[in-house]
Amino acid sequence: MGFLLRRILDPNSAPDHPENRTRIGMLEGWVSTLMSLVLCVVKGWLGLVSGSVSLIADATNNLTDMGSSLVVALGFQWSRKPSDEEHPFGHGRIEAVATLVLSIALLVVGFEVAKSGIVRLINPKPVEAPLWIMVAVGITVALKFWLAVFARTLAKLSKSHVLEADAWNHTFDVVSTLLVLVALAGSHLGWMAMDGWAAILVAAFIVVTGVKFAREAIDILLGKKPVQAEVESIQQVVEGVEGVLGVHEIMVHQYGDVKMVSFHIEVDAGLTLIVAHRIAEEAEEAVEIKMQWRAVAHVDPVDHSHPLFEELRTVLERHIQTLPDLIDFHDLRADGDAPPYHVSFDLVTGMETRRDQYEAIYAQTLAMLATALGDRVATAEIGIEASVDSAPMERKQFRLSAPS
Repeated sequence: MGFLLRRILDPNSAPDHPENRTRIGMLEGWVSTLMSLVLCVVKGWLGLVSGSVSLIADATNNLTDMGSSLVVALGFQWSRKPSDEEHPFGHGRIEAVATLVLSIALLVVGFEVAKSGIVRLINPKPVEAPLWIMVAVGITVALKFWLAVFARTLAKLSKSHVLEADAWNHTFDVVSTLLVLVALAGSHLGWMAMDGWAAILVAAFIVVTGVKFAREAIDILLGKKPVQAEVESIQQVVEGVEGVLGVHEIMVHQYGDVKMVSFHIEVDAGLTLIVAHRIAEEAEEAVEIKMQWRAVAHVDPVDHSHPLFEELRTVLERHIQTLPDLIDFHDLRADGDAPPYHVSFDLVTGMETRRDQYEAIYAQTLAMLATALGDRVATAEIGIEASVDSAPMERKQFRLSAPS
């Protein structure tokens, strides 16, 4: 393993660097393809000689392994294709597609193996399992065990979900072949039903693995919520930039191993456009250096000098603590030289809050403003949005007191 890695990796880059990641993925894919082909042929021949349905099922499983490993190798190769007009963000999600194809193959094979096992239970047949066949099957277990370790090591190095899926696939192959060995030994002792039960247990392992990785691939393709630690890291980096008063609406967009992040920063409203733009660029650069992602910042000016600002912020902080549906607020503004003022802000809800609950949130928020600020607020513009959501923000304007 070390010899192969030294031959393919660029020593000047990290193993999970896109180029090294591609080389690792292709290495694992082609090695797994060739070994699975050999194991399929050997087990198929042994299954025909012995008449064991579980061994033939295991050979069929290795045939599927060969196809799925080929998809892994080609998936990594295709994922590094450069961006083009039709795919401006590259082809990184092909890796998730490869994982999904692998998962579907596992499910199909799992059901076919289960069917073979059930047929053998209904119509049991004797299995010829001399010692040399069991020794040969044991050797295939050792080869598969090495392949599982090989794939898992490369998965950790490259931080690849598809290689992790292939590693688990090889691991369950080891377990399934051990079950076949048990079935062969049982059949040798006259327990013919062992062959059918072993095939069904092998099928269960295959199906569970297929479902697990199908769900992960679908999550990536649909666009899953970013890891909380990543969001907190971005927030810490941006808030460390001089001139940034706050950060919100952090959105992470993933295209395979390519990630982009967008966020809003709050800056002093008294700054010139040039200074505010420079702060935004510094925030983008800080995130790109820290995360190695493409970053885009949006600037929200905030006027802390307004006489109502601090009081309004305090009452809103208390308000979100009393309403379980609210988790944050941002873009707070107060306008007007004298009361009654115009205020505006955006409330952030949890993802589980439904849009038909927004009216109740509006009503509770207006009641809070009327109680806390009285007739000092004439109108309020309030937006409500869910955290990490692609749906447009809902925004409404309300009159709280009659104009003076």
